[in-house]
Amino acid sequence: MLEISLGFVLLLFHTAVSGGINWPYRQELDREVRFWMDVLIRYQANQYILHDSENLSVIYRVVTFDSSITEKEREVRLKKIKKEIEQGLKNLARRGKEIYLPEGEKSYLMQVWGDTAGNRIREEAAKRVRIQQGLREQFYSGLRRALAYLPYIRQVFRDAGLPEELAYLPHIESSFNPLARSRVGAAGMWQFMRSTARLYMKVNRIIDQRYDPIISTRAASRLLKYNFRKTGDWGLAITAYNYGLAGILRAMENIGPDYLLVRKSFNHRRFQFASRNFYPEFLAVVEIMRDYKRYFPQAQPAELPAKISCRLKRSITLPALAQVLGVSGAELKKLNPVYTRRAWRGWVRIPAGYRINLPLGKELAGLEHYFYSLTQRGEQTAGDDTAPPSPNPTDESEITARKSFSGTGRVSLTSLSAIRWAKPSVSEESRFSPSRLFPAEDPGISSVLYMDNSAEKIKSDLKNQLEVQGEYIYVFANETLGHYAEWLQIPVNRLRRINGLKRHQKIYSGQKLRLDFSRVPQENFRQKRFNYHWRAIEQFYHSKQIVRLIEYKINAGESLWDVAVSQKIPLQIIHYFNMHCNLNRLYPGDIVRLPIVRNTNSTEETL
Repeated sequence: MLEISLGFVLLLFHTAVSGGINWPYRQELDREVRFWMDVLIRYQANQYILHDSENLSVIYRVVTFDSSITEKEREVRLKKIKKEIEQGLKNLARRGKEIYLPEGEKSYLMQVWGDTAGNRIREEAAKRVRIQQGLREQFYSGLRRALAYLPYIRQVFRDAGLPEELAYLPHIESSFNPLARSRVGAAGMWQFMRSTARLYMKVNRIIDQRYDPIISTRAASRLLKYNFRKTGDWGLAITAYNYGLAGILRAMENIGPDYLLVRKSFNHRRFQFASRNFYPEFLAVVEIMRDYKRYFPQAQPAELPAKISCRLKRSITLPALAQVLGVSGAELKKLNPVYTRRAWRGWVRIPAGYRINLPLGKELAGLEHYFYSLTQRGEQTAGDDTAPPSPNPTDESEITARKSFSGTGRVSLTSLSAIRWAKPSVSEESRFSPSRLFPAEDPGISSVLYMDNSAEKIKSDLKNQLEVQGEYIYVFANETLGHYAEWLQIPVNRLRRINGLKRHQKIYSGQKLRLDFSRVPQENFRQKRFNYHWRAIEQFYHSKQIVRLIEYKINAGESLWDVAVSQKIPLQIIHYFNMHCNLNRLYPGDIVRLPIVRNTNSTEETL
C-alpha cells in the first residue's frame, strides 16, 4: 500500500486557491473531459449519443426525439439503432462481408474508426456501443441549487484544508438535490451508502442525516480527506468516493498507485463505465464551473425555503408536533427530510435535543404552552434524556450554516439565538459525567479502565477474533454473505447451500458458518477479512483520539442499539471494544466497554 509523507499531503491540501488547482491527468483525459462537457452543456434530454464506451471520441450517432415520442418508443428505437451499429461493425470486421453493408453505412463506419482500423478492433468495438442521454437541463437545475449551497460547502472544504473545487462533486452524485436517492440505496446530496454514512453521522430508526446538506457536507469532506490520505492521488481518491476505498486500495495493491493504469487495467465486475469515468466527469464539471456564466448566462441561485432551526426541549412525535404548531405534516416534512418514515408515522418519539426546522415566522407560543403543560402535570416523556445527534457543532457555527441555507438572508443570528429553546432537561454534561455512568452505590465498577486501548492492542485482539477454525468461522460485526463470497471468489448461493440457508435468511453476529476455500487460500481470506475491519477502525481513529475506556452498565429495557444511539458511537465500533463479550444477549446490569474520545482538532472529550 502506498504511504506518503505528511508534508506531501499538507502541500497538496493547501494548493487550493480561489481560481482552483491543477488537477492531475487533465491532459491525458482530454477526450473524456470534452465528451462529458458536451453531455452536460451541449446535449439536451431529448438527445441520445451512441458512442464507444472506451474511446469517448468515437461518436457513432446523435439521435434527437421530439416531444411527441413516448419514453417507451424512444427505448425501442434506440435499441434498434444500437443493434444496427453493432451489426454493422461486426460485418465490417469480417472479411468479405462488406458487401452486406449499405455503401453509405459502410463508408460512415469506416470514417468513424479510420481506414487503418483492423478487423479485430472493429469486432471488439461492436461490444462497446453505449447510449448516453444528454444532461443539459439536469445540469442547469443542479447549477441553480449549487449556487445556493456552494458558499457554505466551499467554506467547509477550505476549513478542512482541501481543494474548494471538491464542492462540485454533488453535480455528478445528485445534481445538488438533498433528497436524492439512488437505486442501490445511496442517499442525500453526497450520496452516502448507509454503511459508510454511519461512520460519520447518524443513520438510525429516527433520523437519517444523509439528507441534511450541512452534516453530510462535513462528512463528505472527512471521507475525501481520508481517501486522499490513503491513496495519495486525487484521481484515485475521487474515484474511491464512487467505487469505494476498499476496492481502489485492492486495485492499487494489484496494479500499483497509478491512476491511469488502474483506470485502464483494473478488472472487476463492479468497476465499470460509471466508476472509470467518475473522475473525468468531475474534471469536466470543474471546467464548466470555472466559467459557468459562459454556458448558462441566465443561471440564478434557487430559492430555498425560509426556515428557522430549533432544538426540542422535550420529546414529542412528529404528528403531535405538527398538530401543536398548526402546520400540515407535508409542510413540516418538507423542512425536515432527515426524519424517517417511522418518525413521520408517529411510531417513535423525537428525543429532546434533536433539531427541528420550522417555517420562518411561525408562532411558537403554542408549543411552549404544550411543553409547559406537560411539566405542570409532571409527565416525563420517553427520550427526554437522549443526547442530540452527532455530529453536534457549536450553536453559532450551525446557526450560521443553516441561516445561509434559509434562502432569504433575512434572519439574523441574533433573532435565531433569541428563539432557541431551552436545553434538554438532562444536559449532555450531566449525562456523560462519571457520577451518571458509575453511581457511587456501585463500588464494584470503576469509571476508568486502565488498560491498553492502543491501536496495536485492538489489532491483536481483532486478529484473534477473526481466526478460521478449520473450514468454519464465527460471523463478526457488520459482515455479510456478500463479503465472504467476494473474499472467497465464489457465488453467494454456494455459501447458502453449504450452510443450509434460505434465500432471504439473514446471518447474525456470532453465527457459525462453513466456508469454501477451494479458490482462495485461508491466509488470503483472513487478510482480506482483517483489512475490511481494520479500515473501519482506522477511519474511527483518523479523526478521534481515544483517551480511555469506561464501563457502561446496561439499564432495564436498554439494547445495544440504544446505547450506540445515546452515546453517539457507531454500533460497529462498539463491537471492536467488546470482542470477548456476547453483545447479542445483554441483560440489565451487564457491562460494555465504551471509548471516551477527543477529536484530534479539539481538547473536548466526549463519549
